[in-house]
Amino acid sequence: MWADATVIEKGSDRWAVLDENGWGAMIGWAAGGDLARRPLADEGRTVMVTVERAGFSASSEEPFSRADRVLVDDSIDEYLAEAGIPARPRGWVWLIRVPDSCPSGKDFFDRINEELNTFKPAPVLPSEWLPVMLETVARLYGNG
Repeated sequence: MWADATVIEKGSDRWAVLDENGWGAMIGWAAGGDLARRPLADEGRTVMVTVERAGFSASSEEPFSRADRVLVDDSIDEYLAEAGIPARPRGWVWLIRVPDSCPSGKDFFDRINEELNTFKPAPVLPSEWLPVMLETVARLYGNG
């Protein structure tokens, strides 16, 4: 399914970038054919690093390194594997089509999270979240 995602060079307001974590990747998997990707560009990207020692805290902005990229991708792959989802191809920014019923990507993600927070008892493991996520995303696209 990942390999079938449309390749786009530039997004629009109808495409929202998925969070770069396992949760965002699971939302993308649940969207199925409503997924796109564009080439990843980490050059020039920075991260805020905070070091805490003996009650002292210091923060600095540092370049996002290749080692950082590997850590991010590995953690996403581990989360997906726990849910039984194959790893995403690396080297891409992943986007999801915003349904017509949502005015923005932020609204779409807020609605997903709002609906997921209504499940009681709340799932804990990624494998427990997957069926709930599939149902919720399908409903927001008008397929559920």
